[in-house]
Amino acid sequence: MSKGKALTTRAKPKAKSNAALAPAFTKPTSPQSTAVPPTRAHSSAYHYPLILDDSTASKELLGWFEGIEEARNMPWRKRWLDPAQCEVLQQTRVSTVIPYFNNWISKWPTVDSLAQASHDDVLSVWKGLGYYSRATRLHEGAKAVVSMKPSQSCKIPSGVVDLQKIPGIGRYTAGAVSSIAFGEAEPVLDGNVARVLSRQLGLYVDAKDKKSTDAFWEVADQLIKTVAGHPEKGRSEVPGQWNQALMELGSTICTPRPKCEECPIRRTCRVYAEGETLSIKKAPSTEVPDIEDACTLCQQLDTEDLTTAPEEHDEDEDDVPVKPAKRRKTEQKQSNTLSNYFTLHAPKQKPATSTPTTSTSTPPPSTKRKALTATPAQTKAIATYCSLFPKKMPKKAVPEEDAVVCVIEAAEEGGPSKWFIEQRPAKGLLASLWQFPQQTLPDTDTVHTAATRKAAAQAYVESLDLGVDGRILVHLQELGSLVHVFTHLKLTMHVVHLKFEIAGKLLEETPGRKWVETEKMEGETLSTGMRRCWDLVKKKTTKAFK
Repeated sequence: MSKGKALTTRAKPKAKSNAALAPAFTKPTSPQSTAVPPTRAHSSAYHYPLILDDSTASKELLGWFEGIEEARNMPWRKRWLDPAQCEVLQQTRVSTVIPYFNNWISKWPTVDSLAQASHDDVLSVWKGLGYYSRATRLHEGAKAVVSMKPSQSCKIPSGVVDLQKIPGIGRYTAGAVSSIAFGEAEPVLDGNVARVLSRQLGLYVDAKDKKSTDAFWEVADQLIKTVAGHPEKGRSEVPGQWNQALMELGSTICTPRPKCEECPIRRTCRVYAEGETLSIKKAPSTEVPDIEDACTLCQQLDTEDLTTAPEEHDEDEDDVPVKPAKRRKTEQKQSNTLSNYFTLHAPKQKPATSTPTTSTSTPPPSTKRKALTATPAQTKAIATYCSLFPKKMPKKAVPEEDAVVCVIEAAEEGGPSKWFIEQRPAKGLLASLWQFPQQTLPDTDTVHTAATRKAAAQAYVESLDLGVDGRILVHLQELGSLVHVFTHLKLTMHVVHLKFEIAGKLLEETPGRKWVETEKMEGETLSTGMRRCWDLVKKKTTKAFK
């Protein structure tokens, strides 16, 4: 991979090997001054990864990860395997909570055993975790691996190209498996790694934008191949350790609200240098880069963003909304500038021991991490500035829907109560899971009342073939409403209980639908939302559960 070739095309992950990609940013021919807000005037060369030329920083990151690797006791962290020396990968690597992982591995310790399992059994073991499509893809992937003709002694391919031929494996998973399990110098990019790279490179961009993602992938590829000594050095544990170190750093330290004082590679961080420069009130450079060299990726940093930067640490920026910080009241009106924000809490005199980070293409060699000399107020201000990266985009409003969930109860004469459930299609949302019949309510200007919802539920159930004759509706009651939020939909489920008297027998179990006795319902593979509906039924329908 030539370091002299600039980024000119977008990567197509499945079309070509990562090794064929050119570096996203070329090495600058002269030192790059720290880009100081609000203008942040800089060229594309500014984003060249400083850590590439600082082998000590790379070693410190790997050493940091080695020191904390066992701290979180993750059982899926195993030593890498040389595919040339193994006959079969013994464990399916699953990134999920420990009890479920251990249960999964104890039940299916090999890919072959998972491939032979029934789909219903796989979904049952996954029950309660959500994202059931992941369980389906794991099962389909295992079957695909078993049916593949191995190109090596190990059944699971070690290269990212072959791995992505397995159903359910994309670029990120392929990179993770290839590097962590087999020691290949392949990159990974998730939200945590993108956040680390955004700050290390000084890229103020939407990390989920296609153009930005392409750049991050190429830089991640450039970094791991340099650190691992690719291609001169062969497979080793370094690629897996490096990728896990970046993910761990983004998960525990370089978080949405970072703990910069604990970061092992802060001296190569462009954004940390910018924040440090601002904290000592250094005037921004007046130099304007040539228009042909000016960065075309970075967006303009809004000075208003700093005064509303998150003050609380959030582990997952995608799941937990970030609360804006309250503005500090001051006696005199302050102009809304970044420098004013940094000087509100800073002491009047500049500390004699504080010096800015010099952002050059080649950082000075060091065997120790740079000691922090900033005051507590400056440390907080720097972290606040770093929290702006990457650019946070407003979340789109999630569509909302209302539906009636029809919980249908019936019993043969003198027999126990049974409940009707049906199986969802094998493809799509909540594939192959079981549910109570559900009908979406029309989105109209008319407000749906309890009476209209009960009428809609009754009409829908009467249209269903329940496999019984002579049924008489003897009970109809709305038990309550539950809100269930998917990644793309906010669903309000109005749970309606319907009870029938029947003349004859209930249908025998048939593919896709069945009647289940009360005590056996707990063992059924219901989705999380339907499980909540069942819990509501148990709470409100006490007689059936005595």
